[in-house]
Amino acid sequence: MFRAGQPNFSRGVLAEHLHGRFDVDAYNAGLKEGTNVIILKYGGLTKRPGTRLVAEVINGEEPTRIIPFQFSLTQTYALEMGQGYMSPCALGGRVLEEELEITGITNAANAEIEIAYHDYSVDQLIYLDGIEGQLGERLNGRFWKVVSVVDADKFTINANTLGLDPFTGADGGITRVGAPDPPPAPPVVPPPVEPDPPPGVGGGGGGGFGGGPRNNNNPIP
Repeated sequence: MFRAGQPNFSRGVLAEHLHGRFDVDAYNAGLKEGTNVIILKYGGLTKRPGTRLVAEVINGEEPTRIIPFQFSLTQTYALEMGQGYMSPCALGGRVLEEELEITGITNAANAEIEIAYHDYSVDQLIYLDGIEGQLGERLNGRFWKVVSVVDADKFTINANTLGLDPFTGADGGITRVGAPDPPPAPPVVPPPVEPDPPPGVGGGGGGGFGGGPRNNNNPIP
């Protein structure tokens, strides 16, 4: 049996073909298997940190996948891929649109929310947070679907707030003083252009050596 000192783990997890290669330098600085550990910069090991719940998936009734995505050395994301949607997460939370100030919430089977120039549409998902009192305990930290649009400042969501204390206030968000600019029009894609047919090629026949039949009894020199 061969025994060797293990001064560091800077080579990380070794490939399977190196498991018995004690003659290479990486053997004495690598691991056969490393589970739930992180290789430190100077060769040491540490346990990987635990995880925490950022948010529930938007649609738990359908299969969902979390796919890591690295845009650059400083921008990394976790992409929640669900049925018909994609929601990016980063820095311990979801990537959301501009936060708007909530000025009123009614107590109803479908709660009516007042936000100046909200610009939401039916079936759009919105994320609520910062609401005070019992309404906040019911609505905060979750996605809700827009059921109807009353006007430019009011809409209803699929949340039953009957029997809860009246709305007292909400923290955060900006107050719009006008309707936001419409999204840019999608680019116009030109129709595909059919290429010209290839030019005609001369020749013919069935044998590839000439235009007429070929007698197999008379081989071509």
